[in-house]
Amino acid sequence: MARYLITQSLLSAWAYTFNCYESQEEEARASFLQALKREPGEVNQAMLDGRAFEDEVYAAAAGAKRATHKKWESGIQKVAAIIRGAPVQVRASRELEVDGMTFLVYGILDALKAGVIYDVKYKAKSFGSLDLAGDYLDSAQHPAYFYLVPEAREFQYLVSDGEDLYIERYTPQESRPLSSIIGEFIPSITRMGLLDLYKEHWVAA
Repeated sequence: MARYLITQSLLSAWAYTFNCYESQEEEARASFLQALKREPGEVNQAMLDGRAFEDEVYAAAAGAKRATHKKWESGIQKVAAIIRGAPVQVRASRELEVDGMTFLVYGILDALKAGVIYDVKYKAKSFGSLDLAGDYLDSAQHPAYFYLVPEAREFQYLVSDGEDLYIERYTPQESRPLSSIIGEFIPSITRMGLLDLYKEHWVAA
């Protein structure tokens, strides 16, 4: 029986087609189609900044020799202090069967320590201009990672604007089962006429 790879980023791209702003429907659908075809997307400045922030956090947490960052140092140190001593960029995979299909769930955890999964996020806007509470409530990321690491007791989004730190916490008990999300994803892309495209590009070895 064929297995199909599935990731939280693919599920998030699909969900965004329904949750985006009214003026961004076409852009969201195009982005989802690009994800389905596993084509590399455009790398914008926000993505570059996010990756750079994460790299600085990992280096600081590891005690590596590095120059003080002129803009983000406060935020870097606050996040690094939490994940210090944790393995970072932890790859995980686990099979899951939903409605007769077999999936290979795959993800890369930013950090994992003492039963807590950590994900580092960088926001370009100052926290003073953002409404942060519940920002990740509907994300597929923590349900996917709880499935990948069933012994985990908590997931923490470590969100920084380079100065301050906001932590959004979830437990397995208050998170939607990944099987439920996939159980909506497959019928949805079937109605869109995209199931064959998914099967073509996401078949697992």
